[in-house]
Amino acid sequence: MTADDNDSETPAVRASDAERERNQDLLRDAAAEGRLTFEELADRIEAAGRATTREELGRLTADLPVGSDALVPAAATAPAKAPAQSSSVFGDLRRAGEWTVPAASRWRTTFGDVVLDLREARVGAGETTIEAGTIFGDIQLLVPEGVHVEVRTRTFFGSVRQEAGDAADPGAPRVVLTGGTWFGDVRVRSQRLRERLAQRWRQA
Repeated sequence: MTADDNDSETPAVRASDAERERNQDLLRDAAAEGRLTFEELADRIEAAGRATTREELGRLTADLPVGSDALVPAAATAPAKAPAQSSSVFGDLRRAGEWTVPAASRWRTTFGDVVLDLREARVGAGETTIEAGTIFGDIQLLVPEGVHVEVRTRTFFGSVRQEAGDAADPGAPRVVLTGGTWFGDVRVRSQRLRERLAQRWRQA
């Protein structure tokens, strides 16, 4: 048996809970710098929590800077940050695609809907608070799979439907949805970005 054979049979080093948590912290830092979308962050946080070896953890941060390199700003190409407060009368409030979600924001409209798509968004905090309020309108929140959503909204003459985010792995990104509607519905749902793109392709 050669030395190479011995090397190939060396077992992978198992990861500790502390190493998994450290990896998740690195992923959150990368997301805060604009290097990961919300969906990518949720996927990698989930994978880190389930990783059993150091090699598996290393693959999750292999394309990210570490140490002193991580202090270099992600740059000038980062998407614009949404304002902390947005309002409208007789109009919808919509955000989708690449945008940066503030740690706390407020969205209010009358005779319009609030539709916030976080799947391609970037977040700078482990917990994001969104206050959304409408009169004669609906609230729709679209989140990646693997994100925990705590719904604290109230409706008058409407309904609340949480179809996603009611459960997530420990350490998962968290969104707190507050506010509510008069004569409207609140809906939280999830759809993989690749599924949405495939749907668009089929429709085209």
